[in-house]
Amino acid sequence: MLSTLNHYLLRQNLLLMFIILLCGIGIYLVVDLLERINIIVDSQVGLDVALKYFISKLPLIISQILPAIFMLSVIVQIAIMFYNNEMLALESNSISFSRTVLFFIFYAFVFFLMLLVFSETLGVRGYQETEKIWNVDIRQRQVEQREINDLWFKDQQRIIFVKKAWPQQGKGKGLTIYELQGTDRIREIVQADTFKAAPGKWTLHNPVLLKPHEFRSWERDTLEVPLKTDLTSFALTDSRLPVEARSIFTLGSLITQLKESGSNVEKLATAWHSKIAYPFALVVMTVLGLALATVFRNIYILVTLSLVIVFLYYTVYVFGVSYAEEGLIGPFWGAWLANILFGTLGIGHILWAERC
Repeated sequence: MLSTLNHYLLRQNLLLMFIILLCGIGIYLVVDLLERINIIVDSQVGLDVALKYFISKLPLIISQILPAIFMLSVIVQIAIMFYNNEMLALESNSISFSRTVLFFIFYAFVFFLMLLVFSETLGVRGYQETEKIWNVDIRQRQVEQREINDLWFKDQQRIIFVKKAWPQQGKGKGLTIYELQGTDRIREIVQADTFKAAPGKWTLHNPVLLKPHEFRSWERDTLEVPLKTDLTSFALTDSRLPVEARSIFTLGSLITQLKESGSNVEKLATAWHSKIAYPFALVVMTVLGLALATVFRNIYILVTLSLVIVFLYYTVYVFGVSYAEEGLIGPFWGAWLANILFGTLGIGHILWAERC
């Protein structure tokens, strides 16, 4: 059961967060509309399609801006409590500021779990629908036509090179398969101009088989090769869909499958960690907001500084993710760099302020 104080803090924060969230969504939609209005008008789609696009994008918008919105709501609430002398009243009744801090941190952690579930359900579905409307209805760009070039991967004792592939159609051109004997010897080379790929069975058209150590080759009309790799699993690595369009469970299975094929998974592994690290920013930004409240009490100064901190946080976050995707740092450290850095600073300052 919530105490009277906690119930009051929760009710006030939910009201403030709702108001700020509506403002944030409104600003986001206006900016997004201004960026896309020319393309939408040129596509000559109906108003219903345009409205469906922006409505479908709402869950993603909420997932993206909620950490900053939550921080602002906490800062505004604390500033109002200082302005109304509510903090002084609490201290006069032997209720320390640390109790308020603990409530907001626990409250933020609960909201983090809710945001994580929301992002991986409604957020993912909404973004997939948004991309479908944008690419097919507005831009008339068919996902099935997306191609991947110069693809390398490993399947059991085979190394495969594909010059050009259309994963969603399960076909490609310019296939070369190197059959290995041991770890450093090529037993056979198979080349095919075109192929059809299905999970567990790839059909090669007019393949040429070469035995390098026997100096002989021969041709066939078709050849079936038992490759376990699903070609569609490579679509995400070359897709224009951002990570928000795939759930954490989908990313996990793709990472496992691509690891088995010997492919580079730094980008997807970073995306997987980011799916957890980004919602956790809600807790980190709450800690930062509470740390600011121990130094300043003016609402205008607090809001201004919080916006600066949000900008710095996202700069470090993007920096870490970019370096992790390039393999310069580990995926975990890249995704969590901003949370670790700013979280440590925030908690350290709150503990120092309590001692003083």
